[in-house]
Amino acid sequence: MICLVLSPEEKAQVEQARRTRPQIAERCHYVLLNAEGWSVPHIAQRLDRNEHTIRTWLKAYQTAGLPGLQNTPQPGRPATKGQEVTAQLEHLLVQSPSHFGYIEEGWTVDLIRHYLAQKTGDVSDSTVRRQLQAGGWVYKRFAKTVPLKAPSTEKKKPGWQRLSPPSASTKHTNP
Repeated sequence: MICLVLSPEEKAQVEQARRTRPQIAERCHYVLLNAEGWSVPHIAQRLDRNEHTIRTWLKAYQTAGLPGLQNTPQPGRPATKGQEVTAQLEHLLVQSPSHFGYIEEGWTVDLIRHYLAQKTGDVSDSTVRRQLQAGGWVYKRFAKTVPLKAPSTEKKKPGWQRLSPPSASTKHTNP
């Protein structure tokens, strides 16, 4: 059974952390409730959490104090591709695609991925989207609508015929 006893200073620190640090606010709540005399099963039932979870964080606080309530780094190799992509995006998104030789009016995920493939190697769409979101950039697909003043097909046809070379079946020779 875990029964935490907090000094007034410790209680003030935990309450302050609960108000100002959202990533550990719920864990601070566990600590405060336990210090008020609530049992682990009662806290778990009241907050709809697993008892194991409550015990884990109470033991972490007992062992290391407030720093024990922080998340531990994820196991495995750190995501380095994302950092490279974010650095490129900061440079890229302040310019229009035409500055880099593209004919599009705005950046799309595919266009960003194409540009990044030349600079940092292959990058997936999900990596681009994830880094855009992490950087606070908002994106959406461009609408594929015909402009109101666009010429009709009949008006465009003569222009295209002038630009395209005649095919062998349409060539006429005079005898």
